Amino acid sequence: MDKRRVQVTGGGTYFVTLPKRWAEKWGLEAGAELRLVENGSGALLLVPGRLSGGNRCEISLEGREERELLQRDIISLYIAGYDLLVLRGERIRPETRRAVREIAQTLVGLEVLEETHGTILLQCFLNVRDFPIERTLRRIAAITLEMLSDAVSAFTQRDEELAKDVVERDDDVDRLELVVARQLSLLLRDLLLEEEVGVPKLHFFYYHAVAKQLERIADHAVKISEATLALTSAPREPIVKRVLELSETTKNVVVKAVEAFMDRDAAAANEVLAQRASGERLFELARISAMADQPEDAHPISIVMDSLLRVREYGYNVAETALNVSVPLTPGDKDHGRSEG
Repeated sequence: MDKRRVQVTGGGTYFVTLPKRWAEKWGLEAGAELRLVENGSGALLLVPGRLSGGNRCEISLEGREERELLQRDIISLYIAGYDLLVLRGERIRPETRRAVREIAQTLVGLEVLEETHGTILLQCFLNVRDFPIERTLRRIAAITLEMLSDAVSAFTQRDEELAKDVVERDDDVDRLELVVARQLSLLLRDLLLEEEVGVPKLHFFYYHAVAKQLERIADHAVKISEATLALTSAPREPIVKRVLELSETTKNVVVKAVEAFMDRDAAAANEVLAQRASGERLFELARISAMADQPEDAHPISIVMDSLLRVREYGYNVAETALNVSVPLTPGDKDHGRSEG
């Protein structure tokens, strides 16, 4: 780490000298323009005009042509924030090309730009400004809550078509959660992006944490739907009544937790968390009773009860994150919407 002493000219201008090796590395000469950016911590970032993000990555397909491995690699690099992915192999097989195209279609903004016998070029055209984080999170929450409601309706009515529809919608939540994960990675890598996005890095981390909890709730909506498909007969009336009651309280926890997070309302988050102690025992009693009422479907009924309990816990996790985001980043600051006790 280099250290410099602040100097002051006779006219009252403050200045420091730049390290010679750094200036030469970036080709700075007399008259070169630098950008000075103050971040939330008070640090001053010095950015030369030639600074490049270096958002290009090459992947060798040798030993990676299995679809599952390809998918993991491509998603990992997408999340890491790379704009250009070059996949290379001696001669890429047709089934590998088809798999790459299908994987690219599951990721927002990723397109196959060029193909040759030995390369596939993928480019991400996603711009963080096109997906404001608050709007994206609200969209994730809306899809997830609708999936949860429809999954419960499908179970109580034994509606297999609706259950299958819920399973298909899970891809929409996954795609948007990966967009948020990519944005977070870019925000951590790019010194200037925080100013463009207008959201502090720490707050963006909390947004991603909530998006991840909602994505897990969507996964449990899928589990409830799959349990519906495993039923041997329609749920009996006592079971329907218990599931509807528990799903209503569960959804209420998630809705209020998300609202508390969006409003940065600590008081509302604490109200949600106050319900936590009484919930688990209630779910356990309901599960035992429901399984006794319809023993031939004990397994799918147990899955539904367990998923509703886990969804409730994810809602509490969101409420805890709402408490974190309500704390001012610097002493004396007051975040909008935060309830003052």
